[in-house]
Amino acid sequence: MLRAIARHRLRKMSAHYDYDVSYMEWLLDRSPNAFFKFAKLMDAARHLEAAPVNAYFAAKLVGALVEDCGPCAQLVVNMSTEAGMPADQIAAVLRRDTEAMRDDTVLGFRFADAITARSTNEDDVRDAVRSAD
Repeated sequence: MLRAIARHRLRKMSAHYDYDVSYMEWLLDRSPNAFFKFAKLMDAARHLEAAPVNAYFAAKLVGALVEDCGPCAQLVVNMSTEAGMPADQIAAVLRRDTEAMRDDTVLGFRFADAITARSTNEDDVRDAVRSAD
């Protein structure tokens, strides 16, 4: 029963975002326990209570770009647009143009960039995130 519901949600997501979910269906078929653990992680990753939309999606975009996953980056662009992130901010992140980013966008961008690059100024960026309103 849970597998059927999960499969339905995956297909709905695939249609909504024009995104290939075959790797998630494969995981669901091969290891339902792993799939449902992964699904919990994805639910937690969508939590936006304290983060500004621009910062949140800037960080997600940086992650998708670092992993060099074109379909993943396009999915995050689509989700960013749907969540209300302005197109100019999405484009600025994709170009890595911090001059064109708003303060909240650049904050998320710099944080994710420092983490993914294993930067030595990671603590400074983390402190900037913590002190942001």
